[in-house]
Amino acid sequence: MPEPPHRKRARKFDIAGHAHFLTFSCYQRLPLLTNDAWRTMLATSIRTACDKYRIALWAYVFMPEHVHLLLKPRCESYRLASFEQSMKTSSAMSILNALKQEKSPLLEKLIVQERPGRWIYRFWQEGGGHDLNIWTMKKAIEKAEYCHNNPVKRRLVPSADRWRWSSFRWLVQGMREGEPLRVDDWSEMLEGEPVDAERAHRDRH
Repeated sequence: MPEPPHRKRARKFDIAGHAHFLTFSCYQRLPLLTNDAWRTMLATSIRTACDKYRIALWAYVFMPEHVHLLLKPRCESYRLASFEQSMKTSSAMSILNALKQEKSPLLEKLIVQERPGRWIYRFWQEGGGHDLNIWTMKKAIEKAEYCHNNPVKRRLVPSADRWRWSSFRWLVQGMREGEPLRVDDWSEMLEGEPVDAERAHRDRH
């Protein structure tokens, strides 16, 4: 009898004092994050989960088919997987409910067979996202810049400030009014030394 297919799971290391660069994708890498209403629902779910699990959001970018979050847990003991599950479940329910109300034909692409006789809708790719531990401010700033440059690299916009769905304008330009997702202070510690990383990030531009 052939062995059942191996389900790949992302390993997570919940280490006190570390930040995390979390990446997760839409179901089958479909470009589902192209609607501002849906992106707003995702932003709300992320902010709610950050507050619930005491996790600081340091940087982010929403791309059409995936998301990057730079996160810093504020507790020594935490489970990033719990944060991720809460945020994904909440956002998926909100967006799928909107699609059902609209009777969107997109739903046909999101239906999957969970088990014989049971069909469900799936918005996010199954399994945990890719989680990279970050323990230096240098690497944290590098990942924030990666977020901000991603839409430019993909030629979605000519410059990072033109992409509304990232933390560039908040972190680099100091804008607060009208930004879709609140970013937290970088006043936590990595490597045991407090660093004004927000200022350092601005100084690099």
